[in-house]
Amino acid sequence: MIVALVLSACGRAATPTPQATEAPPTQPSPPTQAPQATEEMPKFKACQVTDVGGIDDKSFNATAWKGVEEAIAEFGIEGKYLESQQQTDYEKNINAFLQEGCNVIITVGFLLGDATKAAAEANPNQPFGIVDFTYDPVVPNIRGSAYQIDQATFLAGYLAAAMTKTGKVGTYGGIQIPPVTAFMDG
Repeated sequence: MIVALVLSACGRAATPTPQATEAPPTQPSPPTQAPQATEEMPKFKACQVTDVGGIDDKSFNATAWKGVEEAIAEFGIEGKYLESQQQTDYEKNINAFLQEGCNVIITVGFLLGDATKAAAEANPNQPFGIVDFTYDPVVPNIRGSAYQIDQATFLAGYLAAAMTKTGKVGTYGGIQIPPVTAFMDG
């Protein structure tokens, strides 16, 4: 039944029977002008603020930026990042992107949670995304993403334990923060 409705909506409209009418008087057409050149639509701009791990951390910052780079290549968007050297850079970098008019500001790492929330609440029409953090209660203009790292890394640890020849397995992390610790504990 639904298929029939969809197909009937795609059919041609009934053609009216032609009626004899008097031809309108012929008048010269007014001269036409070439359409005005329109400005190109501004590109979508995705802006990323890294945590102190930097853009080449081989972790969240690097993979988030890789996603932006893929969107640049596939969809022709603009992308930009600001690398935070210290935690006091978070608010400054977010504010710089607010001033720049980014379509979305992506912050990376739970350490940016407070600065991202403050900026989002002060700018309710600005979309934000944050990697490795979620809010409860939800902040309407922030899309958070967090992962249960320990579940995947448990499997890596299990594999390492099965492969060791000495009965010993070691690991190390970049900085001592909960997600890195959870990764190593996995």
